[in-house]
Amino acid sequence: MPKVLWVALPLLLAAALLGVQSLRGRVPPRQSLNVWSSLLLLAYVMATAGLGIFWVANQQLPVFDWHYLFGYGTVLLVTLHLVFNLPVAWRYLARRRGIGATGETGAVPRRHALAALGGLLAFGAAFALGMRHGRTELRIDAAPPGTPPGAAEAPAAGLAWVERFHAFSSHSRAGVLLRAPSTDWGDAPPPFKHYAGVPRIALPPPAGARAGVLDAASLGSVLWHTAGLTDARTRLNLRASPSSGALFSTELYVVARRVPGLEAGLWHYDPQGHALERLPGAPPPDAALGDPDPQAAAIVVATAVFRRTGYKYRDRTLRYVLADLGHALENLRVAAGAVGAHAHLAPAFDEGHTAASLGLDPHQEGVLAVAIVGPPGLRSPASPAAGRPPWQAAPVAAAVSGPLGVTGAMHAATSLRRIGGAAATSTAPASAPAPAARALPAGAPVHADALKLIATRRSVRRFAGTALPQEALGGVLAGLRLAEPPVLSPAVRVDVVVHAVAGLAPGAYRYDPGGHALLPRRVPMPLRDAARAAALDQDVIGEAACAFVLSIDRSAVAADPLGPARGYRHAFLEAGLVGERIYLGAGARGLGACAVGAFYDEEAAALVGIDRAREWVVHFAALGLAAG
Repeated sequence: MPKVLWVALPLLLAAALLGVQSLRGRVPPRQSLNVWSSLLLLAYVMATAGLGIFWVANQQLPVFDWHYLFGYGTVLLVTLHLVFNLPVAWRYLARRRGIGATGETGAVPRRHALAALGGLLAFGAAFALGMRHGRTELRIDAAPPGTPPGAAEAPAAGLAWVERFHAFSSHSRAGVLLRAPSTDWGDAPPPFKHYAGVPRIALPPPAGARAGVLDAASLGSVLWHTAGLTDARTRLNLRASPSSGALFSTELYVVARRVPGLEAGLWHYDPQGHALERLPGAPPPDAALGDPDPQAAAIVVATAVFRRTGYKYRDRTLRYVLADLGHALENLRVAAGAVGAHAHLAPAFDEGHTAASLGLDPHQEGVLAVAIVGPPGLRSPASPAAGRPPWQAAPVAAAVSGPLGVTGAMHAATSLRRIGGAAATSTAPASAPAPAARALPAGAPVHADALKLIATRRSVRRFAGTALPQEALGGVLAGLRLAEPPVLSPAVRVDVVVHAVAGLAPGAYRYDPGGHALLPRRVPMPLRDAARAAALDQDVIGEAACAFVLSIDRSAVAADPLGPARGYRHAFLEAGLVGERIYLGAGARGLGACAVGAFYDEEAAALVGIDRAREWVVHFAALGLAAG
C-alpha cells in the first residue's frame, strides 16, 4: 500500500465511521468530535515529532516522505482542532477573568497543572534528545588496547582502525536511538571554493576539446566531465558525477607540466565558472605524488571538503566521500580516453606534503587521490620493490579529538608518508568460474559517445514495472570489467538482487566475472520488500528490475601492499569506480540507474547471504527501465 494511504488510514477510518453514524442518524455531538479529533491530532503530532527527532535529524532521507506526509495530516487536524476550539479560546480571552473548571476564580485544576507539567517535561526531553545529535559524545582510540606507544602506524593498528571505524559508521535500526554522532559538524559550508585575487583562465566549453591533443581545452573537458556543472538551474547544482545527497565534497587541483595553453604550476578547478585559478607556491615534488611518469602532462589532485558531506551524514561521511570520488575518478579516466589521452590513479602518495603544497587546512579538506594524465602509453607506478617499503602509514593521534572526529582520524589512518624507494601497486586475483553458475549473455556491443553519456547522466529514482532483458543485465555486468586487473583494489565483489529480469528467477546472485555468470546465493524468492527495507526503505531499490550490492573482501583489504587502512580507502574508491560503470553502462543501453550509499549494514549483508566476518557491503545501485 502506498505511503500516503498508510499515513491517511486513521483519518480515512475516522471519516468512514463518522459517515456510517451519520447515515444511521446518530451524528456524534460536537464535544465527542472535538475529543476524538484532538486525540488523532496528538497521535499525528507525536508521529511527526518522532520522525523528526529520531530519523530526519539523523538525515535518513527515505523517512522524509513519511515525515512530510504526517505533517500534512497534522496540518489538517490542527485546522479541524481550531474550528472546534477557537470559539472557546476567543470567549476565554474576551472575558475579563477566567473561571476554572472547579468554579473558583483563577483556580487551575490539579489535573490541568499536572498535564501542563508533563507536557513541558516531555518537550524538554525531546529537545534534549534532538540536541544530542551533533554533540561530541563518542570516541574511538586510534590504537587497540595493548598497542605500544608509537606503534599506531603498524599494520595491526591500521587493521584495528579499519575494523572499528567500519563498525562505528555502520547503520542499524537501534543505532538511531542508542547513539549520537561523534562530531558537531556545524552548518553546511559553501558548495563552491574560490580563490580571490588570483589569475584565472576561462576554459573553453567542454565540446571544444580536440581528440588527440591534450591542450588546455582538452584538459578542461576532462575536468568538466569529472566534476563540472551539468545543470545549474536548480539549487542542487548537479555535476557530471553523482554525489550522496547532491553535496559534492570533491575539489580538483591541477599540477600542470606540459599542457599547451596552460602555464606550468598549481591550479584549482572552479566548476561554477569552468575556469582554472592560479595558486601560489611550488608544486609538490614527484616523490610526494607517487613518482609520476616524466611524460605526464598534468597531475590531478582530488580532495574532499569533509564538512560538505559531514554536516548531513556525520560519522558515515568518509564512506560517502570515497565512493562519490570513485564515481568522479572513473569519469576522469573515461573522459581522458575520449580526448585521446590516458589517465591512471597513483596508489601511493604523500597526503601531508601534497596538502601543504596546495595550502590546504588538513582539518577541513583532505587529499584523497592523485590521477596522472598524459599521452597513451603513460607508465604506471612500479610494482613493490624488495627491501624496505617506500611508504609508511602516517601517524594518527591517540584519540579522536580533532574537529572532524572519527572522519578526520580515519582519513589520517589511511594516509601515507614517503620514506624512500618506489611506489607500490596491487593486482587482482584470478577468478575461477563457479560450476553451478548461470551463464549470462554478453549483450550486443554498444557504441556510445562516452562524453555525452557522462554529460547527460542522471540518477533515476522511478522505474517502470517492465522486466529487464537478460542481455541488458549481462551487458552492464560485462562492462564492469571486474575480471581485469583493478584500478586500485581487488577487493570489490558484486551481488545482484533480481526482482524482474527476463529468464531469471527472483533472488540474490553472486556475479562471477571470470565466467560471466551468476551464482545463486539464496533459495530463489522475491526479495523486493527485503531489499527496500535493507536500503532504509528507499523505494528505488525495491522498484528497480534489479539491484547491485557491492561489497569488499576484508582479506583483500588487509592484504593491500600499502597497509590495511590504505586498502580500505582503495576498496571504497574502487567500489565508486565500479558504481560509475553501472551508470555509464546503463545509459549506453537506454536504462536507468541510481547509486545508494545508505543502508542497514547487517540487513544488507543478510539480503545477499554475505558473511560479515569476510565481507562488508559498501554500496547499492538500482538498475531498470526508467518510468515514462
